[in-house]
Amino acid sequence: MYYIAKVKFETIDDQTGRPKKIYEQYLVDAGSISEAEELLKDRFKDSIAEFSVVSVVESKIMGVVK
Repeated sequence: MYYIAKVKFETIDDQTGRPKKIYEQYLVDAGSISEAEELLKDRFKDSIAEFSVVSVVESKIMGVVK
């Protein structure tokens, strides 16, 4: 099953020195929403920027053709 996850990163803007929020979406291959969230947390645990998983929803994507 595929899930679409929205992840928020908080960094400092180099030019202004102010906090900056960046939102990115990821397609996650997992067995459940909680597993998808854990995979994301594991993936970004060593990230320099602070992050949080904002949402995880089931995707309508049925599969990936290679």
